[in-house]
Amino acid sequence: MLQLTYARNRLDCQPTDEVFDQQGQQVLRQVNERLQGKTEKQKNPFPQHRLSWAAWIIARLGGWKGYQSQKPPGPITMKKGLEKFAIYMEAFKVLNSS
Repeated sequence: MLQLTYARNRLDCQPTDEVFDQQGQQVLRQVNERLQGKTEKQKNPFPQHRLSWAAWIIARLGGWKGYQSQKPPGPITMKKGLEKFAIYMEAFKVLNSS
C-alpha cells in the first residue's frame, strides 16, 4: 500500500516486476485497458515497467477518478484498490486453472 502511494506520481520509482509477478502484471494490463478513458487525460500516463503505472491502476480500482487535477490517491484509496485487485487475481487464477 505504502509502496504504491509513494510511487503514484514518480517516474523514478521501482520496477513493476519487483512488486507484481507475471500473472499480476497480466491482470494489471487487462484492468488498465478497461479503466482507461478515451481521452489522453484519462489514460495511464506512466510507463508499464514502473510501479507508478501499477499505482495508477490500483488507485482507479480504489475509486480515484484518474484526473491529475484531482487530489492524489492516498493509502486508503490504495487499500481499497488492492482489495479489489485481489478479487481480480483470484478470478484470473480460477479461470486459468486446468
